[in-house]
Amino acid sequence: MSETINWTLNVQVVGGPKISTSQTITVDAYDKIEVVIPQDAENEDIEIQPGGPGQVQFLLIRSDQYDDNLTYKVNVDTATPIKLDAQQLLMGDGAVGLLSEEAPGKLLFSNAMGADASIEILVGRKATT
Repeated sequence: MSETINWTLNVQVVGGPKISTSQTITVDAYDKIEVVIPQDAENEDIEIQPGGPGQVQFLLIRSDQYDDNLTYKVNVDTATPIKLDAQQLLMGDGAVGLLSEEAPGKLLFSNAMGADASIEILVGRKATT
């Protein structure tokens, strides 16, 4: 059975243009992950999907706080850290593929902010084969 993810985005430049868009993405499964990344954590391993390449179609990462010192790596601890300095939303093979040459299977979070961070991750994916 498939699942439907609806999303809407409204962006407005003060005194300038406003852009609104929405879309529906159909996936085979979704996972909602809530985790607290403790202060001083390094490479805290969070599995986001069990499958292979091309399965993740939707990835939303948000936190209760954002900072250049809150980062994550994709799949391996030798990957380049990505700053979680704002909410991140990736949709489709192209956008999700920007994270890594391999399918994102896990995220490794590091927190040098000096305070715990509550992270919420929503993943929509094709079925495992």
